[in-house]
Amino acid sequence: MIDIQILTCHQDNYCYVVHLNGVTLVVDPGDAQPVLDYLERHGCTLSLILSTHMHQDHCAGNVELKRLTGCLVVGGDKRIAAIDVVLAGENTVAQAIKSNLSGLDVPIEVFYTPGHTSADCCYYLSPQGSFPGALFSGDVLFSGCCGRIFEGTMAEMFNSLQQLKALPPETLLYCGHEYSLANYRFAAQIEPDSAIIGNKLCDLQLQRDRNEKTIPVSLQEELSTNPFLRTNDPALRKALKMEGATELEVFTELRNRKNHF
Repeated sequence: MIDIQILTCHQDNYCYVVHLNGVTLVVDPGDAQPVLDYLERHGCTLSLILSTHMHQDHCAGNVELKRLTGCLVVGGDKRIAAIDVVLAGENTVAQAIKSNLSGLDVPIEVFYTPGHTSADCCYYLSPQGSFPGALFSGDVLFSGCCGRIFEGTMAEMFNSLQQLKALPPETLLYCGHEYSLANYRFAAQIEPDSAIIGNKLCDLQLQRDRNEKTIPVSLQEELSTNPFLRTNDPALRKALKMEGATELEVFTELRNRKNHF
């Protein structure tokens, strides 16, 4: 059985409680209290924290959760708060925790996705039965956008997104913030004549007017609407007047424009 619950931290951060094969884990607890409240309410025992990167709005809750539950903290950066296992090379999460937590079955794949920081990781939970698979992307990939580039390079972020684009289109995207509406306002500015983006923006506005979360969203939908995943799309290139540019050049132009949006 796989169950994913979305918790809100701070103003617009999301962290995720995942129930997987009898294990309860949390992705990116920027604040311990919402997680502790959830665990108490549902009688759960936290075994594992997966951190996508070291920014405090994603990992500040690690210390308190580890102190109170004894859970293992895993991530790709030694700067992550309360980190126990630093992922490297071809490690899967299962391999990383094998010698630390016996008997846990956590079939999650790690993608090393630098760009936002120098050591971001994304976590992929593959399909099981009717479950279509899930990508926990932190601040690398958002609905409608990608993360700002603080420590990495444009090329690193572009290459990181190419990895994520290659996942099955049915995959559900669980990203680190509720940014979808603002992101698609930017997309609509870039392509004001796009009906699919205009419809997407209207749907998002209705969701947010009802105070609904816009996450998760399928990767397939993002591939058809998110400009940062469509750098080879002729319509987008025409809108940018960059028909002859490389995909990296298109991506760089988009990211620079979004920085000033």
